[in-house]
Amino acid sequence: MILAKSQKSGITLLDHTAAVVQSVRALFGAEDRPTRLGERWQRFFGFADYACFMQTSLAAAAFHDIGKANDGFDAAVRQSGQQIIRHEHLSGLILCLDSVDTWIRSNSTLDVDVLLSAVISHHLKIKEETFAEWPARKTALRLLTEDPEFSDLMHFIADVAQLPEPPEMVERRWDFKPGKGLCIESHRNDVIESRIVPFEDSIHLPQNHRRHCLLQAVRSALIAADAVGSAQPRIEGRLDDWIASAFEDSAKLNDKMIWSAVINPRIDELRANNKWNDRNGRDGWNEFQERAESLPSRAMLLAPCGSGKTLAAWRWIAAQCRQPVSRVIFLYPTRATATEGFRDYVSWAPEADAALMHGTAEYDLKDMFGNPEDPVDDRHAKQFEVENRLFALGFWTKHIFAATVDQFLAFMQHDYGSTCVLPLLVDSVVVVDEVHSFDADMFSALERFLHHFDVPLLCMTATLPQSRFAVLREAGLTPNEEHPDDLKAVADAPRYDVHRIADSLAIESEVRRALATGQRVLWVVNQVRRAQAIVASLSTSDPNQPPRVDLQTPIFCYHSRFKLNDRRKRHRQVVENFQAKDSPALAVTTQVCEMSLDLDADVVVTEQAPVTSLIQRMGRCNRVPNPRPESGTVLVYRPDNPKPYDDESLIGVDHFLSQLIGKRISQTDLESTLQQLRPPPDLPRQCGFLTSAPYAMSRDFSFRDIDEFTVPGLLESDLDDFLQQESAAGGFVVPVPKGTARHQAVSREALPALVPAYLSVIPDELYCEYTGLHA
Repeated sequence: MILAKSQKSGITLLDHTAAVVQSVRALFGAEDRPTRLGERWQRFFGFADYACFMQTSLAAAAFHDIGKANDGFDAAVRQSGQQIIRHEHLSGLILCLDSVDTWIRSNSTLDVDVLLSAVISHHLKIKEETFAEWPARKTALRLLTEDPEFSDLMHFIADVAQLPEPPEMVERRWDFKPGKGLCIESHRNDVIESRIVPFEDSIHLPQNHRRHCLLQAVRSALIAADAVGSAQPRIEGRLDDWIASAFEDSAKLNDKMIWSAVINPRIDELRANNKWNDRNGRDGWNEFQERAESLPSRAMLLAPCGSGKTLAAWRWIAAQCRQPVSRVIFLYPTRATATEGFRDYVSWAPEADAALMHGTAEYDLKDMFGNPEDPVDDRHAKQFEVENRLFALGFWTKHIFAATVDQFLAFMQHDYGSTCVLPLLVDSVVVVDEVHSFDADMFSALERFLHHFDVPLLCMTATLPQSRFAVLREAGLTPNEEHPDDLKAVADAPRYDVHRIADSLAIESEVRRALATGQRVLWVVNQVRRAQAIVASLSTSDPNQPPRVDLQTPIFCYHSRFKLNDRRKRHRQVVENFQAKDSPALAVTTQVCEMSLDLDADVVVTEQAPVTSLIQRMGRCNRVPNPRPESGTVLVYRPDNPKPYDDESLIGVDHFLSQLIGKRISQTDLESTLQQLRPPPDLPRQCGFLTSAPYAMSRDFSFRDIDEFTVPGLLESDLDDFLQQESAAGGFVVPVPKGTARHQAVSREALPALVPAYLSVIPDELYCEYTGLHA
């Protein structure tokens, strides 16, 4: 057998190829009968000729793995050797053999250059300097063209790609040296010079824009279909039926369902907790939220912290679903905010439709809903998890998502998993939250996405610099109107007293004074180690006990470097203690509080940070429609070390603060002062998905800067529990700075063989359950 996968799987190359071809047909239909997904695929990518798309995609599926039919790959899957060239690169070289190229060109509907590019790049592991790399030892390979199964494969390809009888392939031996068969180096250079370079040069010309769109569509279709074909052994039932279950009834969402499955249950929960009060006969809705549903399909929603933006966004979603759609996708900047969005909104939807999608979602879903006796809230009995064995494809049957931005938009940088969920994104209504927090790469990717792809999309935030506002407006987003009267009253209400403090001793004294008078204090710093140092300085308790300022006042340390088990506890404790308004509370946090903590402090103490971050931090203070006159103190100080911020990101901070000090400030004042600043505009960044043609290389680094310099870690004392508790293993993982992982991690030789290689094991003495990882 010519195998496509491991010998243990027994999956032949012909069987896998047939499954991928079958997936293309099930997903996209026929050239004259596109599926709903096919129609949305064409609208999303903007290519012109559906027949060309279908025939080229089917041909790509048929040819994509032909390079596996060689003795090196065969030895690798049988564990008796190793492949010496990436199989998809070899597939492309086979396509460019004279006899094969002539054969393919007999079908004039095919775009042969798009076909070649999709095949060689479908694993997103190709750039010019690594295309068809040959090992230094100059090993030869032999194509398995004499095998009867290869002949069967060629005849199958001929049928799928509407080609005549296959040619006989005489180029069986491929060698680095001339004279012993086909010379790989000469053939590779010829392919680059005669096929790839001319196509690369031409595809970016304005007159070839539609052809470039076709390439993006075909390559993405091949990646999705190949993922399904590879997952076929793990799919229950027939492949066609499984795809149909995900997409045949894809237009199932409508406005009535969004109201009944998400909005109304959330309102019932708010009402049960006395957080939903009648306002001028509107049953709790404010005018700003009601107006949101009148916004167009491309819009911005800008409103102060605590104004009810999320419910407003769901009203906009419901309005967009008056024309039935396949998916609703609510994108958040962090895992914590995505988890909160899922808990508060998405989880009310039927469990078969709702999904939480981020790196630790499986763990966060466990025990999310705690009261099985609640007669109203039955979410504790629902099973929201997807099938792990299907990886990204497990989400294909879901319809309402709370996810991190990278899960869906990282395809813009050739992320493989994000590309696999493009069939969900192309027929969806999308909300992107907290766009002010995006780093330059993320914001550039969002801008390019808006310019090039067609889906209804709403961006929302409380604060946005004028430069970014202009960029999003230029990209086609219509901002909401001026605040209506009820929201304007909230925004105009004086609520903050801003002060600069230079003396670190004075800061601690102010915090102790506020706590002594029963106030709730949020202290925000820019680095984890500084948060831990503050807790150590204020605490009077034993280091192994929960930290306390005094017998009545606990200190809660909250940041990203906790084990997930402990971070969940800290999050819950912080929120619960700040809700208890009859006792003092103190939380010392990092930037994670800006979006993931929904709390109301009386006093905010903060290190100097970028202006938008300062506004977000202030938004955690006096967070009520009618501000408390005794609350709203904001104390800002300059840290000894500005990291992780650089000088550019801090431009305008001093001027911003100087405009606020000495008067009682409203949220409107913050917004107008922000708009007076003129920070340098974001420069366009490279976007691989839009700029690549034959070459397409997934980036080695994250789509986002958050957690960019950490790796997943595990404490020595958690090793046994981690290995034994598969279902809860994620709860033991802690983000570890790469420097710590490299210099202080336990040697791999001293670890059990079952510990995954991606985990860095850290000595226990570096960790405290109350203050996190000290590194």
